[in-house]
Amino acid sequence: MIVLIVVLKARDIMTKDFIILDASTDCLSAAKRMAEHHKGFVIVSRQGKPAGIVTEWDFLEKIVAAEVDSHSVKLESVMSDPLVYCDMETPTEEAIQLMVEKGVRRLLVREGENVVGVITSRTVLEIFKRYVDEITALVARFSSTLL
Repeated sequence: MIVLIVVLKARDIMTKDFIILDASTDCLSAAKRMAEHHKGFVIVSRQGKPAGIVTEWDFLEKIVAAEVDSHSVKLESVMSDPLVYCDMETPTEEAIQLMVEKGVRRLLVREGENVVGVITSRTVLEIFKRYVDEITALVARFSSTLL
């Protein structure tokens, strides 16, 4: 029996489908864009460089619950920073550990100074499920050979 161990890197599990908006964008416009694209976050930029992130929780806590007019508030007022990054070659295990240590559900992946992807907690759960399924199948095959 040959077992092939493949180490996944951040580039293998990141999504390249994300939204970047300028810090001066009003929150209502950002929320509409997020809803339109079914995204739970938006990366906020200043002068073309990532500066923060706004999540659905930020909208709930800082706008809805605070009863603030979302049209009059800019993303820079509600964004979380500093951003948490890894590079494309970071092993998945290290990326997940970084997410745990920093308490974030979204880890930005960069190449140089550019954001090229995002690893989300949903992605991590999908990977974990595949892993459990594969281990379960291996155990079942191994068990059937013992009978």
